[in-house]
Amino acid sequence: MSYITTTNLTSIMAEMTDYCNAACPMCQRFDWDTNLIDTVNSKHTTLDFIKEKIGDEIISRLDRWICQGTYGDAIMNPETIDIFGYLKKLNPRIDIIMHTNGGVRNEDFWKNLAELDVRVTFSIDGLADTNHLYRRNVKWDKLMFNVKTFISNGGSADWEYLVFKHNQHQTSEAETLSKSMGFKNFRHYFSERWQDFDANGNYRDIKKLEVDDYIIEKPEDQPEDFVAEVIEGHNLAKNVFTKPGIDDFFTKKINCYACSVSRREIYLRANGYVSPCCWLGDIERDEPKSIIVDYNKVNLNHTSLKEIFEGKFFKDLHEGIQGGEKRLKGCYHACGVN
Repeated sequence: MSYITTTNLTSIMAEMTDYCNAACPMCQRFDWDTNLIDTVNSKHTTLDFIKEKIGDEIISRLDRWICQGTYGDAIMNPETIDIFGYLKKLNPRIDIIMHTNGGVRNEDFWKNLAELDVRVTFSIDGLADTNHLYRRNVKWDKLMFNVKTFISNGGSADWEYLVFKHNQHQTSEAETLSKSMGFKNFRHYFSERWQDFDANGNYRDIKKLEVDDYIIEKPEDQPEDFVAEVIEGHNLAKNVFTKPGIDDFFTKKINCYACSVSRREIYLRANGYVSPCCWLGDIERDEPKSIIVDYNKVNLNHTSLKEIFEGKFFKDLHEGIQGGEKRLKGCYHACGVN
């Protein structure tokens, strides 16, 4: 039996689309050579899909519905407002959180989000002269209009600021602006993607990334081996790379964030693929494929959620977390603890 079931599930991290208006060069939507991967820009999650494949009973018990935006931005889904409205009508207490670049949609869209009590985290990496350098295709004036519309209509907004060399001098100014605009919180953080593994599993330490006619560079004050923030007491070691290779991670204990008693979360791709978390969400390129015998067995378009939870993939993952042979590097990478 899986550690997550249809009766104890409390949170769904949903990629409601794999379309995005932006073109951030270090995004998961791109390969290691900054080319768009061929599995995106193909699918929106529909309201009918949610009703049929997840169902009223499960939704009525959920605590959270999170649109993280790993492969797409929920503002691109034409049914986003309808889906959020359905979730709130069925489960008024559900906490809906949407991460977005905030660069598109009309005034009514942002008013409706505020009225539905959706909490929005805006990814804004700089000011008028710098945000577009990483958040490519996002226009500052349009972004600011959308933010002001959302907040002025009662929306709860956070500002997340990804630090690069070109914007690190503006962090304090951006935080001041966030307070004056009515953001609830301002958080700046470093990217873990400067230190990564390529398509062949080889360690790489990137100092700069050349994109078209400009260069994205690592901030000068980013530690070489930093640990991500502690979330709910969970030590996310995902950003620690101390040497070429990942052998060190196999000496760590895995404290699975997604399957913790306080979380019980799954990650749902727009194409229907289900995994415990977004770190195992890249089924086409990453490790999960090593223990998946049949892709249809982990896809809601072909298999029920109950059958997925009780199937071989989740069983092998659970055994791996407990120290079994089917352990995945991704689990140690994301949730290994010292």
